[in-house]
Amino acid sequence: MQIDIRIAYNGKEINAEAILDSGAEGVYCNTSFIKKYGLPTYDIELLVYPRNVNGTLNKQGAICHAAIL
Repeated sequence: MQIDIRIAYNGKEINAEAILDSGAEGVYCNTSFIKKYGLPTYDIELLVYPRNVNGTLNKQGAICHAAIL
């Protein structure tokens, strides 16, 4: 399910779309979205290795940064 959301950050409002996924193991954001809006990130200690529905590792590789939105 996809829903419209508004992110308030640093005095700006960003309109976006979110996907609700009851099987997701966390809350993730596409790196191109982070870059497009210049959102700050920080390194995380434990890398997250996302897997596709068929169990294979995602081609984007490990998640090594996080953002606070």
